[in-house]
Amino acid sequence: MMAFTRRLLPAALLCSALAAQAGDVQMGDFWVVHYQGGLGKHQVFIADGDPNNIYSRPGGAKSLGVYQHYEEPGKPTFTAWDVEVDCAKNRVRITGAQEVRSLFNELRNVKYSDQWQSKPDTWLAQSRDFVCKPAERQAKKMERLGVMSASQMSKAGPQLFQILNRETAKAAIMQQIDEGFAQMSAK
Repeated sequence: MMAFTRRLLPAALLCSALAAQAGDVQMGDFWVVHYQGGLGKHQVFIADGDPNNIYSRPGGAKSLGVYQHYEEPGKPTFTAWDVEVDCAKNRVRITGAQEVRSLFNELRNVKYSDQWQSKPDTWLAQSRDFVCKPAERQAKKMERLGVMSASQMSKAGPQLFQILNRETAKAAIMQQIDEGFAQMSAK
């Protein structure tokens, strides 16, 4: 994951510099809170950690935006999730969701359950921890992309997928090498 950060840092810095010139565009402080999938099918979950974009809800809950980017062809460009977090009760739920398809320039509502999750998916649990346990972000392998506009963040997916695909390919090659050495030593 450390290589992930080192390769992403120049892109994040470039985006931050361009964002500073944008003027009155709404900005966010974006973090990769989770990623999953495999070669050609990665999904990356990016949360907006800007305190100005995390809203207080009744009962002490907070809500933030989490953006799920898809690498796989035929999937939306990303899904924007409105995630509500209750740190005091250690719970999380979804309160809204829309798919964004850049190719067709369209938005579609997504079906979701607005119930508090008893066993949340990993990305939801990580989103909860992102808000409730900010001191543990690095320990939970969350990576800061930096301050940028939402439109710049929406274009980050392809760059993140290139990095993840390189890391996935390297891991597969190392596994084959390890297996080869294990077979040689068994003889």
